[in-house]
Amino acid sequence: MMKKLLTTATLLMGLTVGGLAQNKSDSTGNGKPLIDEQTKQNVRQKAAQTSEKLDEEIDKSLNYQQANQLSWFEPGNLFVGGGIGMGATNGQVYLDFNSRIGYFFQPGFAAGLRYDYDRLVGNKYHARQVGAFARYYPFRTRISSFVGASLNSGREFSENVPADAKYKYTSVGLEIGVMAWILHRLGAELSYESSFYNKIDPTVSRGKGGRLKVGVNYYFGQVGKRGVKLAK
Repeated sequence: MMKKLLTTATLLMGLTVGGLAQNKSDSTGNGKPLIDEQTKQNVRQKAAQTSEKLDEEIDKSLNYQQANQLSWFEPGNLFVGGGIGMGATNGQVYLDFNSRIGYFFQPGFAAGLRYDYDRLVGNKYHARQVGAFARYYPFRTRISSFVGASLNSGREFSENVPADAKYKYTSVGLEIGVMAWILHRLGAELSYESSFYNKIDPTVSRGKGGRLKVGVNYYFGQVGKRGVKLAK
């Protein structure tokens, strides 16, 4: 409530000062506005020109994206990919080997399955997980960007885990990245993924969070009744 009162008082004071400034008298005693009509008109014209220029640049960008977008991202396209990631936690470094297979259901929107294998460097700890992921590519030219999310189920293994015990977990991954066209049907990507776990195993000092990943994707093309149509 106090914050609202202070905000309201500040606004009223600003309006009052602005009104007094606009009606401030000159040396003859006549009311003279702080900003004359000609200046206001010039400001309006500049604002309109800037807005038109901005709209023009946005239209050019959208037209370029539309004219140069790869057919990789069209509905019906299938792709497989894999890569390696690296992260650090509590002074320990871990490596992540990942693979995925995806299918585009809508322009730029893909979903599929993934598999990850994690291992702490210099430690017998490792983990395996499988999950489902979704990605969206808002820009789909030879340099493309994407955002994604995944839901995964995994199992941990280490020297501290009894052979007959099963240390299972679930995780949610959020990622953002870019991909570049490098060959006819091959793209290379760089991404950052942050993962959130429902449990952390303290016996191995495991608290995986963010990781930097590099990888490649191979695009087969549109899958239809007559087989596979190669992506351009």
